[in-house]
Amino acid sequence: MSTRDKILAVSKNLFNEYGFGAVSLQSIADQLQISRGNLTYYFKNKWLLLGQHAQAMSLDYVERLRPYMFPTWENTYNATKAFHELQREYAFIFSDKQVLQYPTVKSEIKKIYEDDLKRQLSMITFSIEIGNMKPETIPGSYHSLVQVLWAKSFFWNMSEVYQEHDAVDEWEKLAWSLILPHFTDQGIEAFKKHFGESYYDSLGPSFESMKSDVSTF
Repeated sequence: MSTRDKILAVSKNLFNEYGFGAVSLQSIADQLQISRGNLTYYFKNKWLLLGQHAQAMSLDYVERLRPYMFPTWENTYNATKAFHELQREYAFIFSDKQVLQYPTVKSEIKKIYEDDLKRQLSMITFSIEIGNMKPETIPGSYHSLVQVLWAKSFFWNMSEVYQEHDAVDEWEKLAWSLILPHFTDQGIEAFKKHFGESYYDSLGPSFESMKSDVSTF
């Protein structure tokens, strides 16, 4: 591994453990057992190092999604799982607002966002064409659906701070509960055939069961 690659690997580990703001170039150099001057030969400051991490993250995302290009809802879900894995690997980026606002980071995440929306809208188009989803009845509703899915996906790992959940299983069920109301009868039957009736019935507590937990106003 080259010195440059070692700097990237060690700095990512340190940023994830302590946060981007708390880690100095000196602490990275100390961890690598090299001089600060040697480190700054490759990266003159932390922000240039962050920019390199952002670009590496974006390339990593593209590679993770290569197997999931065909438009099926299962591939769309797997693409989201890949994004969640990416968020955990680059946690220091997604958990720090200052880092998220850095131009290079912002630009790379915008690419991921635009790619995700295109993929989901393509999946909806395909699902309508084969009769598994209803045509849009209220203009903008499907655009809003993919926006909500993106927003929830973006903050999903962070939500572990205030709620306990199985990150994979609960995300899958949440996503399906938002998508399935737009399915046709044919689409619902195809879903049940693929995943099973019991899975379909386990997507979440029914509204009726939840009403008993709500205080009377």
